[in-house]
Amino acid sequence: MSIYKKTLLIGFIVVTLASCGSKKEEVQIDLRTVRHETIELKSPVEALSFSGDIKSAVEPEVSFRVSGNVETMNFKLGQSVKKGEILATLDKIDYEIQLRKAESSYESAKASQIEAQSSYNRIKELYQNDSVSKSEFDSAKARMDSTSASLKVASEGIKYAKRQLKYTELKSSIDGTVAVKVSEVNENVAAGQPIYVLNTNTDLEAISFVPESAIGQINVGSQVNIYVGAICKNYLGEVVEVGTTSLQYGATYPVKVSILGTNSNLRSGMSVVVDFNKDKLNEKDKIFIPLNVILKDSNTNYVFIVKKDGEGVGVVKKVQVKTGIVTNKGLEILDGLSEGDELITAGMTKLENGQQVKLK
Repeated sequence: MSIYKKTLLIGFIVVTLASCGSKKEEVQIDLRTVRHETIELKSPVEALSFSGDIKSAVEPEVSFRVSGNVETMNFKLGQSVKKGEILATLDKIDYEIQLRKAESSYESAKASQIEAQSSYNRIKELYQNDSVSKSEFDSAKARMDSTSASLKVASEGIKYAKRQLKYTELKSSIDGTVAVKVSEVNENVAAGQPIYVLNTNTDLEAISFVPESAIGQINVGSQVNIYVGAICKNYLGEVVEVGTTSLQYGATYPVKVSILGTNSNLRSGMSVVVDFNKDKLNEKDKIFIPLNVILKDSNTNYVFIVKKDGEGVGVVKKVQVKTGIVTNKGLEILDGLSEGDELITAGMTKLENGQQVKLK
């Protein structure tokens, strides 16, 4: 073989080897790059924190059942009161006069009834002897019945006047403290007008106002954490009432929480922060994935996961999944994925089962 031919053969071989090496490099460069994340179990709820205030579970507005001029106010703001103690009194003069009038009316009715009864007894005896007509007998009986009814009304009048007089004394309905003093001595008040607001520090609760975007996630019976900033202490609580209307509360709903394990340091009116869903935050048993990673194949939903196959590369696996509800955490996965799976979150379009990819 001539030197020229040898030179051409060597050149062809070099070009052929270089061409093969170039194609091999192109295969490596063509590996699709995907992003992935490790699947972790999550709680189905979010931490929800809202401010509120401590209120007494029993906080009555006490008032007189009759109107009048306030004569005495026996307790000051913050003072302790016992059930049955007299909180305030009204001027009794008008009600004492009404009682005396009722008693006088009763005495008159009683005298009339005695006279009518005596007349009836006499006429009845004459009637039985045919000495008076039936109309006279009926008239005597009617008068007796009328006076008996009047006596009964007069008797009820005395009872009513006594009750009215009794209502001039305002008594405490609970053991507690004076939270608000509404009226003052010599003030003329109407029946039902608040005089005091009482409360008790032995049965406290927190009232928080929850926006409409979160109220659906709060349920009666859920445990909460209550932080009281004034004493820098946390208390365990339980949701006992969830408001169903936002009237009078703007765009929020009132939620009532009982405070468990209260102590003497707590006071009605203290500000709190209520952390809802405390009992469920540690229940991490759900899988949520981004909505955009779900792909459809005829009537099924599927995703791609990847298993590492060396440094920076992996093999794609197509996995059919059963989906649940959409939440602000993502789409709930009921079946198909497990904790620890590497979910492909970007670059999953046009992937095929078993395809090798570059991991990023």
